[in-house]
Amino acid sequence: MSLTIEIAVAKTHRAGNRESGDTVELVERPGGGISVILVDAQGSGSAAKLLSLQVAGRVLALLNEGVRDGAAARAAHDFLFTLRSGRVSAELDIVSVDLASRTLVVTRNSEAPLFLVRNGSVEVVASTGGRIGLYRHTRPSVSEWPLEPGLTVLVLSDGVAHAGQRWHQPVDLVSLAERQLSSQRSAQELADALLAAAIQADRGHPQDDMTVVALRLQAGGSPQPIRRLALTVPLTE
Repeated sequence: MSLTIEIAVAKTHRAGNRESGDTVELVERPGGGISVILVDAQGSGSAAKLLSLQVAGRVLALLNEGVRDGAAARAAHDFLFTLRSGRVSAELDIVSVDLASRTLVVTRNSEAPLFLVRNGSVEVVASTGGRIGLYRHTRPSVSEWPLEPGLTVLVLSDGVAHAGQRWHQPVDLVSLAERQLSSQRSAQELADALLAAAIQADRGHPQDDMTVVALRLQAGGSPQPIRRLALTVPLTE
């Protein structure tokens, strides 16, 4: 079965800050496939950005060496717990298309919801494992599904999940995702739509750093596989 992996990221920082405490990294797996890493560090601004870069970099290096996702997440927790003595936390998501096992592997230490889309329906994956960095024996939650066309994962940072709560008008993200999927949106359109709805719910001034990662498997592919990566980063003064 030939599949094409679509990955899209849409993110922004908290209003009034110039740096986002969310970091996203992509890495090709030594056994085939690709992993997406999302780290949402506690707080916002430059200090949170530095911390999320350190944690994401640690996970990326381990995955690149062939370490399994769950072990990489545990190592990232141990690193952060030792570095900050349990005083600072972060949320960590690793989403992998593992061609060695032909499965989608989701490894989580996060309190934000994750949406799994199969057969056109949206399912909320609630098991999280808890944030890393706070307690000595924290372990990740690991879930796995066979690769199939249409399988989609939407990963959110807590800024998106909690958007609108200040005004008691949270976003119904499940209904929004279902509407977008019914229109056969691309991964980038899905990520953009969820981020736009979160910003609107915060009345145009995000109350926290916001990130949406969309990973989608589509049927088919070209005879000569060509990989493409596009990136748009606005530069602010």
